[in-house]
Amino acid sequence: MTENRLQVLLIEDNPGDVRLIREMLAEAGTSDIGIESAESLSAGLEILTTGGLDVILLDLGLPDSQGLATLGRLYARVPHIPIVVLTGHGDEAVAIEAVKQGAQDYLVKGEVDEKLLVRSIHYAVERRRLLAELEVSRASFTSIVEKSADGIFVLGDDGSVLYANSAAGELMGKSGDTLQGTPFPLPAVPGERTEVEVVHSEGTTGIAEMRVRATGWNGNSASLAILRDITKRKQAEVALRQSEERFRAVFEGAQDCIFIKDRQLKYTMVNPAKEKLLNRRASEIVGRTSEEIFGKEISKHIREIDLRVLDGQTIEEERVRPINGVPLTFHDIRVPLRDPSGEIVGLCGISRNVTDRKIVELPRAQAAGEYPSKAMKAIMTRVNFAAETESTVLLLGESGSGKDYLARYIHDHSKRAAGPYWAINCAAVSGTLADSELFGHERGAFTGAHGRKRGLLELAEGGTLLLNEIGELSQPLQAKLLTFLDTKQFTRVGGEKNITVNARLIAATNRDLEKEVEAGHFRQDLFYRLNVLSVVVPPLRERREDISILIREMLTHLCKEMQVPTVPTIDGATVNALKGYDWPGNVRELRNVLERALMLSGGQCISLSGLGLDTNNGNAKDWSLTVCFPTEESLNDITHNVKRSLVNEALRRSSGSRQGAARLLGISRYSLKHYMKSLGLEWD
Repeated sequence: MTENRLQVLLIEDNPGDVRLIREMLAEAGTSDIGIESAESLSAGLEILTTGGLDVILLDLGLPDSQGLATLGRLYARVPHIPIVVLTGHGDEAVAIEAVKQGAQDYLVKGEVDEKLLVRSIHYAVERRRLLAELEVSRASFTSIVEKSADGIFVLGDDGSVLYANSAAGELMGKSGDTLQGTPFPLPAVPGERTEVEVVHSEGTTGIAEMRVRATGWNGNSASLAILRDITKRKQAEVALRQSEERFRAVFEGAQDCIFIKDRQLKYTMVNPAKEKLLNRRASEIVGRTSEEIFGKEISKHIREIDLRVLDGQTIEEERVRPINGVPLTFHDIRVPLRDPSGEIVGLCGISRNVTDRKIVELPRAQAAGEYPSKAMKAIMTRVNFAAETESTVLLLGESGSGKDYLARYIHDHSKRAAGPYWAINCAAVSGTLADSELFGHERGAFTGAHGRKRGLLELAEGGTLLLNEIGELSQPLQAKLLTFLDTKQFTRVGGEKNITVNARLIAATNRDLEKEVEAGHFRQDLFYRLNVLSVVVPPLRERREDISILIREMLTHLCKEMQVPTVPTIDGATVNALKGYDWPGNVRELRNVLERALMLSGGQCISLSGLGLDTNNGNAKDWSLTVCFPTEESLNDITHNVKRSLVNEALRRSSGSRQGAARLLGISRYSLKHYMKSLGLEWD
C-alpha cells in the first residue's frame, strides 16, 4: 500500500468483466484504489513479481487454470496478499471451500454492485491484516510459553491436563504432549503457594514452587498451575548456609585480626582476635573509624591505604603500630569487597602480629654528633636532612664505605620508619632475575614461574627499598625503574595490570654515574631522577677518628649475632694500629677483621696478633699525604691533619709501639704522648 492508496490486481480473461469492474470502481468515486489487470494466471503471476500490490480479484475460470486449483496455485505463490474470488456462478459449496483455502471473500459477478465491491476489497485487506497480527500474537505467545523456564499447566475442572509446555514435561519427566489428557499428579489448590517434590526428565529428584489460580480455556473454566524449579536455589541456600558457617568458624577462630569496613571506612565487623588485641568489645569498635580507634597520627597511613583499596587495589604491607602504648609489627593484607554487580562496597583486612618474628637487623647508625670526624659530622647532618624528606636519595662512595648502613639510618629516622625496609644488590642478580626480584612476576611468565611472586617494590609498600650498586642495572630495567619513579606504577614480569606502590627508593653505587652516563652505560634521565639528593660517603681512611666508635658498635653487634655472652676488650695499641691501617676495604674490611679477631679471641681480650692484619704493609714503600689547594680548611686545620696523619702512620709502621713510633718521628716518647693528646689520639 502506497500513500494510503490500494493497488488491486484483477485476473480476468473476459474483457467485458474487466471493463465492468473498472466502471464500478469509478462510479464508486474511489480515488484510493488503483487497478491493474491480467488475462491469465501466468500473466498475473508475472505482474506480482513487480511487487506493490495489496489485493487480488481472481476469476476461477482462466485460460490456463480452472476452478479452486487456480486459487491454490496463486495462494501458494503469494500467501501474504489477500485474495477475493470473483466468479460468475454462485455455488455455496465452492464459496465455503474457497474461504477454507485462504480466500478473504467470495463474490458473484452478477450480484455485486460498486459499493459491495469496494467494501469487499477493504474488508479483505483489513481481515488479512488482523489475521496476520493474530498469527504473530499466537506465535509470540506460544514462543514465550514454550521458552519459559517455568512449567505451565492448564487444568480442567476434573483435574486433567489440558495443556503443558516443554518445561512442564521436563519437571514431570515426560514430554508436554504426553501429559495432555492425563490427571495432574500434584495437589492443586488455587490461591496457595506450595513447595512440591518433582522428578526431572533425567530421573533426579528436585523441588519446585507451585502457584495455582483460576483461569479460562477455550470458553470453559480452568486452572493455571505454574511450577518453578527451585532445586538449584535450595542447593545454593544450603551451600550458602554452610559457607557462612565455615566463614564464621574461621572468622571467630582465627588468631589473625580480621575486620571489614564500609565505604565510609567504618568498621562493620571485627573478629574476637581484633577485640583481644585492642582490648575492646566489638560493640565499641563497630561503627567507628580508625581515627576514633588509633588517633589521627597513626590512622593517617591507615586511611591512605584504605582509600587505595576502595579504588580497587589489593595491598599487602608490613607496618609497626603502637597498640596500647606498645609498638607491634603487623603484616597486613587488604582487599576490596564487591557486590554482585562488581561495585566496591567496602574492604576486608587481615592483620597478623609478627613482632616476635626473629630478624637480624643492621646496627643503628650513630646520631650526627656522636662521630668525632668532621667528614662524618657533615655527612650525618646531610643524611638527617634526607631522612626528613620523601625525596629519592643517591648514596655515592667507595665499596664497603657504609652506604647501606646510612640507607638504613635514613629509613629508621624517616616518617616511614614504621614500614618495611628492603635492600637488593643489583650487581648480584642477572637482568631477568633482577626484573623479577624488583617487580615480581606472574605465573607462567618464564620457565620455573609456577606461581605469582611479589617483587621487592611491592614488599616495600609504605617503607623503603635500597637499590645497592644501581649502576649495574641493565638498560631495560633502568627504563622500567624510571617509569616507576615518575608514576609510582609498574607491571609484573608477564603481567598486564598496573600495580601502584607507595615506596621510597634509595640508590647506592661505587661508580661515577656521570662518567657512566657519558659512556652510554647509564640513562641520563634516570641519573637526573635519582640525583635529587646525593650524599658522598667518605672512605674509612678519611675518617680514622671514628674507628674507636665503629669498633665498639661492631663488636657489640657481632657478639649479639654470634651469641658471645660478653664483649671482649681491646687494648689501646691495637686500636692505634687499626687507626693507622689504610683500610682499602673500608668499613666492610674493618668488620671482617673484627669478626675474625672475635672468633680467635674466644671472647677474651683482642690483641694485635689476633687481628690477622698486616699493619706493616706500608713500611716497604714511601708514604705520602695529599693536600688540595685552595681548600676550605684553614692553615691550622691542615697542619693539625698532617701532624695527626704522620703520628698515625708512625704508629702503624711500628705496630702500635709508641717507643718505635717516637723513634721513627725523631722525637721523644714524652713528646709523642703530648702530640697524641693534643691531636685527639688515645694514649692509654
